[in-house]
Amino acid sequence: MRILIATTAALLLTATPVAAQESPATPSATPSAAEGVQIPDFATKTWVVVDAESGDVLAGQNIDEQRPMASTLKTLTALTLLPRLQYESSYEAIAEETLTEGMHVGVLAGSTYTVSQLFHGMMMRSGNDAAVALADAYGYQRTLDAMNAEAARIGATSTVAKSPNGLDKPGQVSTAADMAQIYRVAIQDPRLQEIMTARQFEFPAQPPKDPTKAQNTFTIFNNDNILNSDYPGFLGGKSGFTSSAGRTYVAGAERDGRRIVVALMGIGGGTTATARQVLDWSFQNIGQLQPIGRLPEIPASPQITPEPADSAGDPTDVAPLPPDPQAQQQAQLVAEQAIAAVQQVAANLPEPPSSEEVLTAAAAAVEQAGQYAQVAGNESPAGATTGTGISADLMVGGFPQSAFVAAEPAPEVEPQRGFFATLLIGLFKALMWILLFLAVAVVLLRIRAVRRQKRRRAQYEAAMRERSTRSREVDPTLRRTPSRTG
Repeated sequence: MRILIATTAALLLTATPVAAQESPATPSATPSAAEGVQIPDFATKTWVVVDAESGDVLAGQNIDEQRPMASTLKTLTALTLLPRLQYESSYEAIAEETLTEGMHVGVLAGSTYTVSQLFHGMMMRSGNDAAVALADAYGYQRTLDAMNAEAARIGATSTVAKSPNGLDKPGQVSTAADMAQIYRVAIQDPRLQEIMTARQFEFPAQPPKDPTKAQNTFTIFNNDNILNSDYPGFLGGKSGFTSSAGRTYVAGAERDGRRIVVALMGIGGGTTATARQVLDWSFQNIGQLQPIGRLPEIPASPQITPEPADSAGDPTDVAPLPPDPQAQQQAQLVAEQAIAAVQQVAANLPEPPSSEEVLTAAAAAVEQAGQYAQVAGNESPAGATTGTGISADLMVGGFPQSAFVAAEPAPEVEPQRGFFATLLIGLFKALMWILLFLAVAVVLLRIRAVRRQKRRRAQYEAAMRERSTRSREVDPTLRRTPSRTG
């Protein structure tokens, strides 16, 4: 019984919300499609093909399975904020946005950007910093609330957004059907289609020291390889990747008057190759694919008055700073110590204990863990019992975090080299490749010269042998020794 108490208390401390735990996806043996149509193995855990106009589901596999969606969530961010922010209004970036994890387009704290520029950076380069800047421009939590409300409004009811950029968050999930629905609604905005099909764009660079000079820019390129390969009728796509979501993709294409949307989550192979395979198969069989379901009807667009980015959001409603990896490790240590303390306290409880006694023991363990943290020089977590569980918070990166939910360690960021150092390293590498090429060329030329010399020597020796043979075959009378007497 005491072992059971300790185990129960430990589970109370380490339990995470059910939505945060991803159940392994098991692809169905026979994906849904029209009868008589053979479906290849797309090596994707969940995918769907949808008629963009009618919403008819033409084929799919596990289309309602909830999974993390990675950066494909940015289509919902665009759908939400495009009508809510004035497209050409300006926004001054802050430090929280530049510290965002993952892919960056190059947002700089203190620099000013138009909403249009941030949308291009977010969709073309999948800039997580641009996504957070857009969310802050409208109000970070306000944006998340609007994103979830927008998903519910259009019928994407299995989607939960907890970030504007798709970075892994506990409980942030969607489905292939929902991602297709979000895309088919979002692409109706011509501004978004223009952004997603743009090959390149001039993005603001470091502001000039002289305010009278023009703003410098640098060219960003669209990272969608299907677009760059000139796929016929391509309407634009958005890819994504995180450790929890794997590879994800959503896109649309139009051919012969038929517009389709494909959404893929948990792609097993390459994103581009798999998406092309699904698109090609869909158009090859579109005449035989009969609807096997239907997405919700697209509702009428609500009347929304766009707000200027510089005054739309609450100055205090901004993205939180990312947690400090060292502080996360310290929090994990405190959690482990708390679990050990729970086991020690629970071992002294009388039998049989009640649930209140278990909670009391857990609370005492939290208090003891706080003492451990103080000894280690950490912030002391505050523990308290409630009617249903335990609350214990640590200050991580300046924001409260649970002491008993071990967050994923942030990826190590490699130090950035300066421009000249990068240039010198590039030149050195180029020189080494040139020297290697010249060395190989010299060796090959030497081998060729030796072979040519051997061939000439062989030809010379053959010619000498032939001449000697001919001299021996001359008329014998010509070789008689003349008489001494004449």
